[in-house]
Amino acid sequence: MPLFKSVLFTLLLAVAEAATIAKNAYNCTSFIVHVPVNNVTVVVPPIPPFTDQHTATWFANLITEDFTLPQDASGAPSLSTLTTTFNISAEYCTPAKPGPKASTLQILTHGLGFNRTYWDFYLPSAPNNAQYSYINTATGAGYSTLSWNRLGHPPTTVANPYTQIQAPVELAVLAGLTTLVRAGNVTQVPIPQKVIHVGHSWGSILSNALAATAPTLSDGVVLTGYSHQAIFNALFIASTGLRFINQNQPARFPNSTYSTGFLTWPDKYANQYSFLEYPYFDDNVLNYGESGKWPFTLGEFLSAALVPLQAPSFKGPVLYLAAEADLIFCASNCTTFFGPTSAEVTAFNGSSSVETYIQPNVGHGINLHYNATGAYNVVMNWASRHGF
Repeated sequence: MPLFKSVLFTLLLAVAEAATIAKNAYNCTSFIVHVPVNNVTVVVPPIPPFTDQHTATWFANLITEDFTLPQDASGAPSLSTLTTTFNISAEYCTPAKPGPKASTLQILTHGLGFNRTYWDFYLPSAPNNAQYSYINTATGAGYSTLSWNRLGHPPTTVANPYTQIQAPVELAVLAGLTTLVRAGNVTQVPIPQKVIHVGHSWGSILSNALAATAPTLSDGVVLTGYSHQAIFNALFIASTGLRFINQNQPARFPNSTYSTGFLTWPDKYANQYSFLEYPYFDDNVLNYGESGKWPFTLGEFLSAALVPLQAPSFKGPVLYLAAEADLIFCASNCTTFFGPTSAEVTAFNGSSSVETYIQPNVGHGINLHYNATGAYNVVMNWASRHGF
């Protein structure tokens, strides 16, 4: 048997059946938080709003060719500022019988293509099987969580996808939400003794940037599905062709609310290509995830470089939890990206501890794989060892 076929055959045989994980007793409360943002720098888009799919796909070509923003006479991109208040949909979860660890709050920030259900994912056909629920594992370990929908994900404000839903604005929202919680100004959330920021993908970019810009707001940071190697993001963009969400799923995303700046990928196989590692996932999970996907925006891509990643003033512990076969941040092989002199580790050179872990047999969307619970347990072990 040829080597490739032999390896593939062995791989397929090695896939375990999906395990059933018991659902813990935890209570969740959903609510809206009014979060102000003040004088936040935003990029002035260098192009007019897309008029049709041809123009969007053309712009995808430009982005994947190492696109840089047009500059003015001073050599800087055209910038503006934003001051407004957004309605942010959040959910607070805590163990049914809280113990000492419940005073540590994990603030969970999801990535592109998801909303906050990424952290508490259940198949409708198995509502008591918690194998894909990070929140189930976190509350089972005694911690409280606060997950939130980023801009454009109702009932969070559906803001302008070109000029408002940008990286610095979402960073300001995360900082504002954290500040309100720590000050006791969110009535549904008890004032935490400690706060851990946990991100996935774009949520990791924002959590990393929070540690860089407001290092005292967080006691620890967990960055999942993420590296500092942004060059591979072009693989994701190319796989989407920047499809309009209002044409891809018009029933969920009517063009009366979602303009051409709200984008997605074309189908479940593009979803698999970017987020999942075959054959370590259930097709039912892929189908459900595709039916419930959420858009990303042009403004996010245009503004990503505006948020800093170097966080020398952050003193708390840091955990990078990478997906072994992460296409978007490692070109499907993260095994050599997180050494002691890597950009990821040295970005936190003032931290008390920077740890790295690579979860095997998962793609970029870690939580949607068979062994997601193994990754969750790594985070809980890390948190416990560092006194959270």
